[in-house]
Amino acid sequence: MRIGLDDGKTNNASRSNQVSYAIFFLTLVICSFLGCGSSGVSNVPNDFESVGRQPEIFPDYRDVTIPVNIAPLNYDLVEKDVEKALTVVSIVDVDGKIIREKAAYFSGKKTRFSKKFWKKTLRENAGKSLCFSVFVKNEGEWRKFDDWTMKISSDEIDSWISYRKIEPGYEYFTDLALWNRNLESFDERAFFRARLVSERTCVNCHSYQNYETDAFFFHMRFQNPGTVFSANGKFAKRDLKADGMLAGCSYSAWRPNSLHVAFVSCQTFQTFHSNSLDRIDVLDMFSDLYLYDVANNLIKPVFPPGDDTLDTYPTWTADGKTLYYCSAKNPGFRTSREDQENRQNETIELRENLHYDIKKVSYDEKTNSFGEPELVFDASSSEQSALFPRLSPDGKTLLFTMTRYGCFPIWQRDADLWVLDIASGKARPLDEINSAEEPDSYHSWSSSGRWVAFSSRRDDGSFTRLYFAHYDDSGRFSKPFMLPQKDPRSTLDVMRSYNVPEFTTVPVRISERALVKEAGNLFPEKAILRP
Repeated sequence: MRIGLDDGKTNNASRSNQVSYAIFFLTLVICSFLGCGSSGVSNVPNDFESVGRQPEIFPDYRDVTIPVNIAPLNYDLVEKDVEKALTVVSIVDVDGKIIREKAAYFSGKKTRFSKKFWKKTLRENAGKSLCFSVFVKNEGEWRKFDDWTMKISSDEIDSWISYRKIEPGYEYFTDLALWNRNLESFDERAFFRARLVSERTCVNCHSYQNYETDAFFFHMRFQNPGTVFSANGKFAKRDLKADGMLAGCSYSAWRPNSLHVAFVSCQTFQTFHSNSLDRIDVLDMFSDLYLYDVANNLIKPVFPPGDDTLDTYPTWTADGKTLYYCSAKNPGFRTSREDQENRQNETIELRENLHYDIKKVSYDEKTNSFGEPELVFDASSSEQSALFPRLSPDGKTLLFTMTRYGCFPIWQRDADLWVLDIASGKARPLDEINSAEEPDSYHSWSSSGRWVAFSSRRDDGSFTRLYFAHYDDSGRFSKPFMLPQKDPRSTLDVMRSYNVPEFTTVPVRISERALVKEAGNLFPEKAILRP
């Protein structure tokens, strides 16, 4: 009997020890997988050969500056002939001194940070850097790449960004949608899907007021055309092609301190190249600026009718007293806008003579009137086009895109970002941001003015993807980094372009059902044109 009891105790103790060991090893495995401990750090090789360069990774997050509140920057090692890979992440001070050695450890080519570890590490080490040491093994020999860093900026980035995803095609599109992405995590949702209105509805040009989402709008074309507004908790679909106008609403911008929208009425068309790396041009046959009073449903021209300049891409100063825009002289088009077919042919022939300058015009809210145009940046004298002017929130810096001609730079491989200091009037290309051979185009400032988002085709020349860069006190931008994803390769799997990135401090809270219901209105209220 005693033996039986002893055997029972021994078996229970054995099982208890087995469970304890299992839990212990499982904890080590989990910690190693999450990158939140030093499990296996003793396996870091001491005997290795130096490669003499940094490793190739995707996305390229080497030596970038990142916001303290950004989502984890997961990446993949894309080096060939690698049997085994190890990555050690350390924390270093501003002078490069190691504060915490081996803060995280990863085995394999995939570096995936746990959300908890990443958030805690960034918050506790703002102003410092993460240092990455990568070891690879091939044919029994270890090699070590040169270290690289991620500098953790204490400047937060706006928590949300919106964009449209679209196939990089020319005429056909499917399932167009406007998306809202949380930059502090990987959460993303479509807040408006055009196909829920019609398979042939195009949606674009979303715009917000003051980096919030209580007042915003977007345009729809082809099937169920119109502009859907959300303001003061109410919805309205409007037809902004008022009587006397040849086209409705396109590129537009909310005035920061009233329910007024500056927008462009234009007619665009496409032309295709047969012997150029620039495959397509999108050109304006005409484009005019208008001001829309949302509350009263009234439209007025910014400039007197009959002016045959091409004006486009409006943007306001933070005080709402000045409107910046792009303007081109007529390069020889016929002024008759009724004969659009001939006008289109002339545009094709003369397109390389179409050069836009950046101008501004004052606005008086009391009289609801505009002043005389003033030249801000002269690009046409050097046979260039300056496009998409966007002012920093403090009004001191103007970011814009420069290209050879025309007004649609995303299709022109020479398109680069430029910056203009408002006080001095000096402008320069952003060599620290621009890619060498592919277009860098549409851009927006964060509400703090410390971060910019922009679109680029630097990865493959076909798909437009989102990049971010930090702007410091010296007027320099950091090396850009791609929109982070839980699985970095998912960016390549999307097979769509990210279009018109716009920062907001809060998400779009309105339900998609409510937006779809309003967008489906077949009889939007027609705006009234006033002189």
